[in-house]
Amino acid sequence: MNRTKNLTIINCLASAFIVYFITVPGHELLHVLTSLIYGEKILFYSALCVDSIPADYAGMSVFDRMMVTGGSASIINAIFGIILLIILLKKQLKPMSRLFLTQLMGAQFVQGIGYFLIGGLFSVGDWNNVFAALADNPGLVNALRIILSVIGAVGIVALFFILNRMSYYFIENKEDKQERVSVGFHLHMTILIIGVIVNTIATFLSPAVKMGHLGSGTFLLFNFMWIPFLWGFLFTGPMKTLPPKENLFLFHLPEKPNWILFGLGVVLILVDIFVFGPGIFF
Repeated sequence: MNRTKNLTIINCLASAFIVYFITVPGHELLHVLTSLIYGEKILFYSALCVDSIPADYAGMSVFDRMMVTGGSASIINAIFGIILLIILLKKQLKPMSRLFLTQLMGAQFVQGIGYFLIGGLFSVGDWNNVFAALADNPGLVNALRIILSVIGAVGIVALFFILNRMSYYFIENKEDKQERVSVGFHLHMTILIIGVIVNTIATFLSPAVKMGHLGSGTFLLFNFMWIPFLWGFLFTGPMKTLPPKENLFLFHLPEKPNWILFGLGVVLILVDIFVFGPGIFF
């Protein structure tokens, strides 16, 4: 893998910027849409939190209470992740499309099954709101926490291996450690680094901190959810964990920089930090 002027990092960062914007502010937008469907009034929308005037939960079914109080977004994220995984496994995509959809698939699973895990184990964020709405049925809450924890734990570990496998669509020689490390870093670590950095900045700007909705423990757990990308890198590069027997290689990661896409990604991240970070109040 001896190529000069390799600017793959530009395309991977461009993809990571856009994926983050679609996934995290998009997760909060799903909360907004759910609240509107159930007739709630939105008070503010921000990069990491949405607040609304609650509907009357008393007359709602268990499913409706789960959806409107916070469960809808991570469930939809998990469904999107499954759909994207099927596309990645079944379709022969062009290199930039495969790069983007691989990162997007991982991020959707992070916001979906990753949220199941921290919600079930630690009762934080959206799922804490769900458990509070179901507090009149403690047996159901306990069962739900167990189910979420198991699905989240199994799903997160499975994602380590899924991301590892996705790497090999870009690896020509799986015996070449330098190539594996390069692909693993570009494909997985860029979205991890962007996710943690932007999450951190947006947290400090978020009105949720001042309102007591987002503490340091929850902040650390939100960043922990992105850990599958680290293991996707480690499994692919340094550790060479379970490389596929068949040759999956289709394309090298795109090296010619797409500056338009990169510029769009930068703009979206700046909007996320400086507009959605402090929040939009209604």
